[in-house]
Amino acid sequence: MMNRKRLATVLAATALSATLAGPAASQSVEDLQKQINALQSQINELKKQQESAKKSDIKVKWEPAPSIQSADGRFEMNLRGRIYADAGWVSDDDDNEDVKATEFRTVRLGIEGKAWKDIKYKAEVDFADNEVDLKDAYLQWKGPASITFGQFKTPNSLEEQTSSRYITFMERASFTDAFDFARQIGIGVGFSGENFTANAGVFRGANGTADEDEGETFAARVTFGDKIGNGGSYHVGAHYRYRNAGDDQSDFRYRQRPHNHLASRFINTDRIADSDSTFGVELAGVMGPFSAQAEYAWLKANLSDDFVGNASLDDPTFTGGYISLSYFVTGESRAYKASKGSFQRIKVNKPVFEGGMGAWEIAARYDVIDLTDESIQGGEQDTWIIGVNWYLNRHTRFMINYSRSDIKDAFLVSDNGPDGENDVDAFGIRFQVDW
Repeated sequence: MMNRKRLATVLAATALSATLAGPAASQSVEDLQKQINALQSQINELKKQQESAKKSDIKVKWEPAPSIQSADGRFEMNLRGRIYADAGWVSDDDDNEDVKATEFRTVRLGIEGKAWKDIKYKAEVDFADNEVDLKDAYLQWKGPASITFGQFKTPNSLEEQTSSRYITFMERASFTDAFDFARQIGIGVGFSGENFTANAGVFRGANGTADEDEGETFAARVTFGDKIGNGGSYHVGAHYRYRNAGDDQSDFRYRQRPHNHLASRFINTDRIADSDSTFGVELAGVMGPFSAQAEYAWLKANLSDDFVGNASLDDPTFTGGYISLSYFVTGESRAYKASKGSFQRIKVNKPVFEGGMGAWEIAARYDVIDLTDESIQGGEQDTWIIGVNWYLNRHTRFMINYSRSDIKDAFLVSDNGPDGENDVDAFGIRFQVDW
């Protein structure tokens, strides 16, 4: 009887315990479910944030320099720059030139980009020679034709249109400097296709000119190029420029250094012309690691009344040109782009910073500039140049150039002998980086 009572008591207690525990357990499950739901909401929010980050309005790249681009590609801004650090030695046979010096040939900083997809902009300043010199500064609309307004290079010469970052030697061909191809403020129109370019522009002076009458310049250039064989390409082109000096400007003069920017000028006509016309032809070819390039130009100078006076003098024609050969011993090729009509950045097969030996290029050039004709004896300079280029990667290279210049008929330069002759040796080294 006692056992039955005890069993009944236990069963009653168990039932009461189960009855009391039921609501508590149910409450615990509900709380747990709420926590799970809250965590799921947080996870969903994080996923949304990740998706939003992927669809950000701005894309940023850091190599080779900071670049910002909108997600839709309609806006872009790139930081640009270049530094050329040079060392040079120059001497002449008449012992009037003895240069052992260094300089920053170029120190540039600028921005380049696009807005609303079809508007390109560029602004770049050079700080070399302890000066602030505005280089390119323009806006360009790119439609069926490109229309450029601002300060930019007149469309002349393959060597001039190829950036100094990509030219084979430390300095451009003599005639490009002697004939004063340069940036001016103006408006240009251009057409281009896969294998051709056609550009023309009208210009009036350069930034920093305070003259009220800066004169006019008209320039035009056409090029054609295409691929040949396995990894080959060719280029042909022609260019023209007419310019006149404004009423407030000095007459034009024509002069040139040997192949080193630290050297003095050994040929010089002084200021003789108030207008001139230039015509030039271009030819280049690339076949694997081998490259050949040549140009020749004629300039007809119209002598000014201030120079001629009462004399009767015929207008002179000056000429200049070059032929150069280069070879990549490591197998790379010069990068020619027919749609731009110029050479571009080479691709280094095995960069030094990735454990390779970089790209090695050897080159030679014969360069001539003749500023003697009719009654003008500005002089003639014939130069042989050899060079070695070591590209550590696509943006960095060392350059070594040696040149020997033969000077003739340059009677207006005191560094030459009384017979107007001289010989100049120049040796240069450059470390170059750009981004």
